[in-house]
Amino acid sequence: MRTTWEGESSVGKKIEELDVEIDELSLSLVGWQVENVRARLVTESFDDTHFQEIVVSGTARFLREDWTDRFTSGEDDDYPPTLLLGLSPVDRPELVSYTHAVLETIKKAGKRPVRFSESSSTWECSRRVGPEEIRLQVTSFDLSETDIGLVWPGSRTKPLPVELVDETVHEAVRLKPTVCDATLVGKRRDGSLQIRLGGFAEFGSAGELLADCIAMEPWRGDGLRTDDLRDDDIEAECPFEVPMPGICVEVLDGTDFLLDKREVSLYGRVRVEEGVALPSRQPRWVAQCSLDLDDLSGEPSRIVARVMDAEDL
Repeated sequence: MRTTWEGESSVGKKIEELDVEIDELSLSLVGWQVENVRARLVTESFDDTHFQEIVVSGTARFLREDWTDRFTSGEDDDYPPTLLLGLSPVDRPELVSYTHAVLETIKKAGKRPVRFSESSSTWECSRRVGPEEIRLQVTSFDLSETDIGLVWPGSRTKPLPVELVDETVHEAVRLKPTVCDATLVGKRRDGSLQIRLGGFAEFGSAGELLADCIAMEPWRGDGLRTDDLRDDDIEAECPFEVPMPGICVEVLDGTDFLLDKREVSLYGRVRVEEGVALPSRQPRWVAQCSLDLDDLSGEPSRIVARVMDAEDL
């Protein structure tokens, strides 16, 4: 029979509270407000073997009026920037993985507070992980794409080299990665390859954005010369928008055999509003993907991440 216990025991269950960091600044920039966010570390022990998981619950509300700089469309049936949970060891912050906490439309998320609850996958260990070793964060980005669940990386990790290649042709909007890494997590039988990229996007002047827009949409501009755009030419085309680049991730073995390939579209854009109004800040983005090692036809050796124009993905 399983019991709830307070101290060490050969067989039993222990429930401990976890601290949760609330990234207030990042949340406020994209319109999210959270409250009553709590987390627990649940441990079931059988002699020298422990099974652990993390459970998180809380309440969130989306304040559309606070979402002033928008890098996605803002219709009722669209999705706002995703509310995310970030999980990593305290001493290995680079191993952070993000998972969705709330994925609701703008209309639903803004209508009333949304309760959420997420549980991590269960991990097995011979030494229990303590609450003080776990960093858990609630945050959000302007743009995010991730298929990684709430997963504790465990003690078996191995970094892989990542080569970043920019193959974009259009120059008005450029992705600037500040994080670019790949990690093998766990054993081959049940392990995974986690790839993380993130940073911000730079964008040029309204004239540079319009020149790229016309290059992507030749029907626009009615014969305008993009090398000699005047202020009134730009004003006449407002509003217009330029899509952000995306990323193609290639997983290679030691012989350069392509084991897998993933395309990550951020579905973002930089919009120039009436009056030639540009966003007041650069958008933050994160892109993560996870691959099961058992599904690959070889041992991953390195990663190539190619930044590509949105039209090429």
